[in-house]
Amino acid sequence: MMNFKQLLKEPRIVLLVVFVLLAVLAIRPYPVMNDEGTMSFDSNIQQGIDMKGGARALIHLMDATDDNLRKTIVVLEKRIDSYGVKEKQIRPVEIEGEWYIQLEMAGAREEELKELIQRQGKFEATIDRNITVGNGTTVFNFNKNPHDVVSLPSGAIEIDGTVLEVNDFIELEGIRLKYVNRTEDDVVILRASVIAGEDVNQVFRDAQHARISGAGSNWHFSFSITLSSEAAKRFAAVTSDLTKDFSDGRSYLSSNIDLYLDDDLVDSLKISSDLQGKVQPEIQISGPGDSRDDAWRNMNQLQSILESGALPTEIEIVQMNTISPTLGDEFMRAAVIAILFSILAVSVVIYFRYKDPRIVIPIILTSCTEVLLIFGFAAFIHWTIDLAAIAGIIAAIGSGVDDQIIITDESDKKKDELSMNRKLKRAFFIIFASAATTIAVMVPLLTVGAGGVRGFAFTTIVGVIIGVLLTRPAFAKVIEYLRR
Repeated sequence: MMNFKQLLKEPRIVLLVVFVLLAVLAIRPYPVMNDEGTMSFDSNIQQGIDMKGGARALIHLMDATDDNLRKTIVVLEKRIDSYGVKEKQIRPVEIEGEWYIQLEMAGAREEELKELIQRQGKFEATIDRNITVGNGTTVFNFNKNPHDVVSLPSGAIEIDGTVLEVNDFIELEGIRLKYVNRTEDDVVILRASVIAGEDVNQVFRDAQHARISGAGSNWHFSFSITLSSEAAKRFAAVTSDLTKDFSDGRSYLSSNIDLYLDDDLVDSLKISSDLQGKVQPEIQISGPGDSRDDAWRNMNQLQSILESGALPTEIEIVQMNTISPTLGDEFMRAAVIAILFSILAVSVVIYFRYKDPRIVIPIILTSCTEVLLIFGFAAFIHWTIDLAAIAGIIAAIGSGVDDQIIITDESDKKKDELSMNRKLKRAFFIIFASAATTIAVMVPLLTVGAGGVRGFAFTTIVGVIIGVLLTRPAFAKVIEYLRR
């Protein structure tokens, strides 16, 4: 008879139990209330797009150098992490000699993914300076310094001897200005670039600095950002010579600060006259929304883009598709059924092989334990479980059962007169050789493979290592007690 109390005190069994408890803590299943009012369970396991539904995009880089490919992946990862999506996969894909990026966001809608990644993320804040010019020379005060502006018959202007056509640039007082337009009233518009994306040091998301307000279909969001000292000084220089206007009982400067994202005007904000000529390290950005959710989504997207920075090159979405949450749930159920069926099928074969429940039950429990440990490890390192990972788990189950059969057969006393210790050593020599072979086969798929191939290889390797280090030794100890 097997002494269960003594078995449970064995270090190998204790170690396995400890790791099982750690796996459960990492997975952390918890109840959630569905939209239909029914109760279900969720966990820390990150489910891929195959399991949870979501959106997938194939992205082409206009300038696909190795450096741009790497930087684009880094920016997209930061942008999506900042947006709050945990279940994502971003990987390079080579198609017909060209490199693309495949991006998956589980639980996201196609519109969300498209809006988040199609922006290059070039942010700029500008302040217009208007100059009324005549036939002669006009003095333009900029940062408290005078500059001569001459209107030319061709529509061009001359500033301090430099001739500018429309869309030409000039640098005054260390600040870049663009000649935008000249109106019929001879008003010249110079656009000063005050803030660029690289000047944004921090984007605030807390309730004190970010808020949403409105009602009906008129909603607005606002949040604060901190700027570099150089940008704050540019703001002070550009606003120092602006005149003051009064509106709604408050005093504002004569020009707004205009916010652009990828050259599209996001918002135009009034500047309080209290800020004139001041080094302002923190400014507020705002924008509209058709509803509260739309305003929150727009704010979150803009915050994410500002936090991640601009992409190093323009991108093009060449393909985009969506897997519905319903279809994802069906895939999840099918995956769970596949795992359970594989364990059941193996159990039936094992039963007919040994016809001894004392052997069959430990094999089944060991296989279930391996699955739990793999899921726990995936939850701990935030590895995404998709269909490829499920295939790797099933492969690991098969490998584990093979090893357990080797242990069981090698431990059979009827084979020879070797001691139990030597029999198990011989079994583990075979198991380690088999594990090394499996890992050696999977490593090339892990390093040079793409997409689901890498997921399959990684999960298989993890399953084999868990088996060799934890479950196989524990199972061997159980068999050792059974053979006594």
